[in-house]
Amino acid sequence: MKTQKPFNHLKGIIHGISSDGRITRGEFTEMKLWCQAHQSLCEESPFKEFFAEVKAILDGGVMTSEEIMELKTIIKNHEAELSVSESTEAKIQFLQGICYGILADEEINKYEVTVLKKWLEENSTVLGRSPFKEMHALLSRVMEDGNVDIKEEKELKKYFLEVMEM
Repeated sequence: MKTQKPFNHLKGIIHGISSDGRITRGEFTEMKLWCQAHQSLCEESPFKEFFAEVKAILDGGVMTSEEIMELKTIIKNHEAELSVSESTEAKIQFLQGICYGILADEEINKYEVTVLKKWLEENSTVLGRSPFKEMHALLSRVMEDGNVDIKEEKELKKYFLEVMEM
């Protein structure tokens, strides 16, 4: 299904950008770039309808927390027809999206790390596999002191970029 990967990436991006409770200009731009990159898939249903709903929110020019909640609802409403969300492949695509979303504002904070670590723990069926296992170990180590220092942030960025390339 050619729409599964972009759908799961957007789902992850939204999860990633909303994990620290604020939406920056860079994060909003990441959403717009996703729309531009996947415009070509919009000729066929059900992606066409899903894309139209997402684009209507983004065309407003800013992103509020209410709109993030709307986007999460839109995703939930279209998930059954656009993704096999329980597959390992879908979870990797979602994780890649989270990495895009977290990196969109060019900083990684403890709230984002905590939300990502929690998601990994809630999806324990994949925790024994790469890249989930390594990601969880890295996040656990980073959060031992409850903060993300500059060195740890660099390490996280490097690993997130590796995951995005998979």
